Amino acid sequence: MGEHTGRDLFRHLVADEADEYLAVMDCFTDLLLADLSADDIAASCARRGVALDIAVVDARCRSLVRWGNLALTSGGTDGGGSHRRSTPETASTDVRARYRPTPAGLRVHREAGRLLTTSDDVRGVARESLRCVADELSRIDELLVDDGSVPDRDELAAHVTALFAHHRLFADSVADFYSHLAEILGRLEHFPDRERADVVDDYAETKNLLLDYVDVVGSDVERLAPLVAGRLDRMGPRLDLLLAALLESGLPNTVPDRSPGRRRTDWDELAQWYAEDAGPRRMREAAASALNRLLVRTRRITTTAPGFSHRADLLRLARWFTESSDDQAHRLFAATFGAFPSRHLLLGPDETDPRVGAGTSWWRADPVVVPVSLRERGDHTSRGAVGRLPDSLPGRVRADELARRESRRRSDAVAELGAAGDLHGADLSPEALDVLLDVLAAALAGHRTTDGPVHMDDPDLGLSLTAEPGADTVVHSPAGDLTVHGFSLRTSATAPLDHSAVAP
Repeated sequence: MGEHTGRDLFRHLVADEADEYLAVMDCFTDLLLADLSADDIAASCARRGVALDIAVVDARCRSLVRWGNLALTSGGTDGGGSHRRSTPETASTDVRARYRPTPAGLRVHREAGRLLTTSDDVRGVARESLRCVADELSRIDELLVDDGSVPDRDELAAHVTALFAHHRLFADSVADFYSHLAEILGRLEHFPDRERADVVDDYAETKNLLLDYVDVVGSDVERLAPLVAGRLDRMGPRLDLLLAALLESGLPNTVPDRSPGRRRTDWDELAQWYAEDAGPRRMREAAASALNRLLVRTRRITTTAPGFSHRADLLRLARWFTESSDDQAHRLFAATFGAFPSRHLLLGPDETDPRVGAGTSWWRADPVVVPVSLRERGDHTSRGAVGRLPDSLPGRVRADELARRESRRRSDAVAELGAAGDLHGADLSPEALDVLLDVLAAALAGHRTTDGPVHMDDPDLGLSLTAEPGADTVVHSPAGDLTVHGFSLRTSATAPLDHSAVAP
């Protein structure tokens, strides 16, 4: 990028003649290894519909040279036929000066053009890129042979480049989406109170769409981010082999700006993004914050918008009860509170007192606790600050740990059964006995008759059970003895399914 690596590269974007500078830089976007004179630039601008004088073009080019967006090349030949090198000081007198874009200047112009042509519409998250990241890691792992050889270095380099391209697309789309989401939430929160009644339905639809989409994105991250992190951890010991193979395909190591994935720092940053306390945690916190703000906004709209006064509804209901006869009051109560007789056929929530049932009179039952805001003001308006949503991460961590422990105990039990073979007289642990009972029940349930051998393969557990008619089988366990009459039981271990693969 040369010596112009500061803010000067962006000066032409905020200058008064920004349109002219952009028109000049547009002339270089489709060129490769070419330089243009002021005449060439003026003619190219004219073909694009922008009329610029040659003197104006030369002045704009000299400013762009000074800021580092363009560079001067050889400006023709002098009288002796020798080439002369132009400088910014002599460009005003040398009409044969030619210009070429600098790498930094061309990159700034390309990104600025992409930003200026971007619409303000909400862009969805590139969810498919997250799945592609997991798939590319799997393919890279297959290409790295344990003996240190790499069959196809070009294919390996292609997968590494695709991996980082998909990650960058996913990360950028996530940042753009949550930025748009924050802007939408800000507009909804500052909507005028007098217009709330007209936008309740539209707001409810927008809220449901946003909540559903945030939930879908969060589910993808919860499901695939641990898979990506696990595959990156498994690739760690062979990362030096991967980097060495990539050095032999592409630019030499002396080139400072290389493709992503060719340096260890690139892989460290990738692993850090998918760590549990980094990118996934930030997305969970952003989703929880958006959910909290949407719920608060919904409560404000439904409690303060005209037509949502529950006080008037309750007073009208009370007047109806006062004017009704006994039979009409019973029907009105059943229609209002859904207290139809058929509901008692189902099991409802647990009562604090088992003696209080559906037929208990109100006079004898304990009074129902009514919130103060509903009892005194007839509405559900929340008073005071709204509490933040609790962080569910500790609970999920605890649940994951319990699930891992249960999985380990079940795996040990399956291994114990697989090693037992003939189960008659075998001593099993309580966990192994529970697994045996489950598999035996599934095997017997899947056969209408038990005249012949019964065979059961459980690919999830990696266990096979065979029950043949014959002598009784007695299995001993600390939980008690199990006797299976008329069957000889035998177990063996099989290969369990791999649940870590990404579903297509």
